[in-house]
Amino acid sequence: MTKQEEQLWNYIDGFCNVTEKAEIEARLATDEVFKQLYLQLLAVNQQLAAHLDVDEPSMSFTRNVMAQLQQEIAPVRLKTKVDGRIVYAIGGFFSITLLGLLVYAFATAEFKIKMPAFNLGADIDALINPTFLMVFLFVNATLLLIYLDSFLRKGMKKTQKKGE
Repeated sequence: MTKQEEQLWNYIDGFCNVTEKAEIEARLATDEVFKQLYLQLLAVNQQLAAHLDVDEPSMSFTRNVMAQLQQEIAPVRLKTKVDGRIVYAIGGFFSITLLGLLVYAFATAEFKIKMPAFNLGADIDALINPTFLMVFLFVNATLLLIYLDSFLRKGMKKTQKKGE
């Protein structure tokens, strides 16, 4: 499409501003070739307007489309299954590698550690007093509550995933 055709289409469709409209009208009055092009494009526009009817969908179009969508089967998520043997093989490889490194480290290490002497005949009753027992029970109760909280949260997450 040339620039003249584009200007004329904008003029025919009414998309040009006042200055462009004045320029095109002045050119139509003076230039015969431009006027012939304008008349051709105007004829094409009238033919298109006469032959093209705007089809409107029926009143129940949206309802019918939504009904068809509801009847279709919902797509299922793809679940990839990993072979357990692959996971065990990779885990075994890394376990054997770490075990080999640990054995090598202990085999080549020189242990020159002097163990301290423990006096096991000490008075144990002096160490176990009511304050010590209360602190010990408090720490254990706190750890139990933390474990119970994490256990219950995992259970809640599983039930929420099932409810999706």
